[in-house]
Amino acid sequence: MSDKEVALIGATGAIGKEVFKELIKEGYDVTVVARDTDKAGKLFPESKAVIKYNIADPESLSKAIEDVYGVINLAGAPIFEKWKGDYEHEVVESRVQGTAYIVNAISLCKKKPQVLINGSASGFYGYSGAVNVDENSSSGTDFWGKLVKDWEGEALKARDHGLRVVLLRTTLVLKDGEGALGVLVPYFKRGLGGYVRPGDQQFPWISIVDEVGIIMQCLKNDTFSGPINCVAGNITSRKFSETIGMAIGRRGSLPIPKFIIKSMFGKASDLVTQSQIVTSARMEELKYEIQEKSMKDSLSNLFKENHSEP
Repeated sequence: MSDKEVALIGATGAIGKEVFKELIKEGYDVTVVARDTDKAGKLFPESKAVIKYNIADPESLSKAIEDVYGVINLAGAPIFEKWKGDYEHEVVESRVQGTAYIVNAISLCKKKPQVLINGSASGFYGYSGAVNVDENSSSGTDFWGKLVKDWEGEALKARDHGLRVVLLRTTLVLKDGEGALGVLVPYFKRGLGGYVRPGDQQFPWISIVDEVGIIMQCLKNDTFSGPINCVAGNITSRKFSETIGMAIGRRGSLPIPKFIIKSMFGKASDLVTQSQIVTSARMEELKYEIQEKSMKDSLSNLFKENHSEP
């Protein structure tokens, strides 16, 4: 087994694409596991192999991850989509059942991976108001708290097979054109951007640079396991709106009623309409230092080419 062989699941997502780039940059051999193998093959020509993600066929995945050092699972239906029809079920199943499928495949390996780095979310703590939480805090009792607890529960079963398991409790990730910014920035550019009422609710965030950095450090630090809050800071909705406006040269001043966000994103609206203050008590243990601690600087770096627009 080489510690430079990794299987990446969810590589075509906003975070996955950047993780793949960093893995290749650092000399890893990467097997990509994706639902759309044709798309993944075109996106990742440097990959060692592209394998079909098929929840009904853990045996095929098992063969693909046999004797790799690590499995990084970032798969899951996008949160910032319009929650229509049965999308809530898709969000849950893609995370809980998807992770169970991966752990099942691991169990079938004769030479098992050493580590599973599994996507998770700060929604683990629920959205019950402006209470400061860290990795020592208990799970919430709302939709998100239950979902993430079940999701992590499936990942933790990999410990029964001798794997080190890391849970990435990710917050709102700042990435140009994707996730929350992919949805919000076009409105700001049309002069329709603004904060979500009442504006004083807080939510945690992290830059894509640090999200990827934490994942890479979790791969390399072979003594680290358990949850890690992927967070750089916390910001109010009003300040977030002002900072986006400054970064792209468009003022965001129109207050947006909660019901509009709720109608668009269903339960995902909780991420920006409810308060949650998240810190990390384990970043020092991981031996990772956050690089982008200022949202203003982080957004300016993302949108610097648009910063001078009138």
